[in-house]
Amino acid sequence: MTLSEVLAANSCSLLLDKTSEIEIKDLAKDLPSDVHLVVTDKGVYGVRAAKASDIFDSFYDEGHEIAEIKSGYGRIKPKLFQGN
Repeated sequence: MTLSEVLAANSCSLLLDKTSEIEIKDLAKDLPSDVHLVVTDKGVYGVRAAKASDIFDSFYDEGHEIAEIKSGYGRIKPKLFQGN
């Protein structure tokens, strides 16, 4: 399974792949408030999820070593977000 499929199975979605904290901060006005910044040994990702534990489970299952999961970047209510 791909990372996107594993995330979808855990009620998460991958918004940004190979990103950075600066890019997510710059895009904050265009992102939903349930976006998490996920830093792993294989890269930095922007992931939508209700719970950080779902994100952790998905990345762990795919063999990533999670350094941190941070939230609080988006500005749009999740149910009003017109994107992924």
